[in-house]
Amino acid sequence: MLSVVSRQMSEPESDAEGETITLHELLERSARAALDLQREDGSFPPGRNGVYDEPETPVRTTSHWLTTLSKVYEITGDEVFAEAANDAADYLLSDEARPHGYTFHSRNAEGKDKCDGLVGQATPIRGLAWAGSVLNRPELLEAAKDVFSLHPFDTRLGLWQRVEIDGVELSFDRTLNHQILFAGAAAHLASEYRSVEKVIKCFVRRLGSNVETRSDGIIRHYVRPPLLKSVQAAISNSSHWKLIANDLLSRLYTYSYKRREKEIGYHPANLLGISHIQLNLDSIDVQKSNRELITDIILPNNISKVYIGDTHYGGMTPGIDIALSLHSFRIGGSDEVRQWIETDLETKYDTNSGLLSRATGDPAFQAATISYAVDLPNQEVKVG
Repeated sequence: MLSVVSRQMSEPESDAEGETITLHELLERSARAALDLQREDGSFPPGRNGVYDEPETPVRTTSHWLTTLSKVYEITGDEVFAEAANDAADYLLSDEARPHGYTFHSRNAEGKDKCDGLVGQATPIRGLAWAGSVLNRPELLEAAKDVFSLHPFDTRLGLWQRVEIDGVELSFDRTLNHQILFAGAAAHLASEYRSVEKVIKCFVRRLGSNVETRSDGIIRHYVRPPLLKSVQAAISNSSHWKLIANDLLSRLYTYSYKRREKEIGYHPANLLGISHIQLNLDSIDVQKSNRELITDIILPNNISKVYIGDTHYGGMTPGIDIALSLHSFRIGGSDEVRQWIETDLETKYDTNSGLLSRATGDPAFQAATISYAVDLPNQEVKVG
């Protein structure tokens, strides 16, 4: 078990001005604004994959809005949200979203996979899982489970391989937050499918050996399983040789400021995925493993650093991600959770449009990521 020197957590200051509303009201405002964005086929305008500025399909934005619309329908009972959610879900079941009946077509970046690794599949799996339960459509749960189950999982390494949209199995997704977010998304299916729960628990048991941190606790970007296991995987399948490269690159990137900036930016994304696992899997061994990762490695030493690092890398909602980790592991009180939510709202929320679309080069994608707030407790927050 890795360890760091703990220090008292410091939370961001909240602006005393602005309107006070509940988080559920915020979600409803965003969902109502999103109704005007939805297209005839049920999809939503695609984003550009944040800082990477890559052409995406509507799959990820539609999946995010499906989650939010389902939650708001659950809150309000307003059929307009059920109708929009059903239309979004139907798009994800369409041949356009899954053109070959395998994984979702998430991006069109030249020279890169169209599935967008594991992260391109995580969002639709989560969205369909949410909608399937709320809308009472078991076929949505089945579709999410089928896509999850397509991905080969190595029980020795505790890692998933990528699967291209035509069903071709690719090598392991070497990006740690992709693995964690994929597990966190699928955790929403664990209560319905024992097979899913079993695989995610194995992932969590292996997680500690795949995570490497810097001396101050910042999580390294690449997975780094034990070298011997990486070599064994490469011997069994030559396409897995990059796992060995991960080990070498990790050493090289130790001295890269740009890589460190990237790792700081993606730190909250790792917290987000681990929090989704924690909230959806009721297991002593899973809780213990995750709690050690959160309390001993991640939060005490870096909770402020990973937000005020002023990096353009990482997820669109770092404050909400941190708030969810505090809530899911019962580390902070409601005031701390509220303050971290407000760090995102202060700079990113547009009170005129009702969308989380400010201060970004990718407003369509960022606005959709308000979906990460659906798991937070309803409480008052300041906007504007």
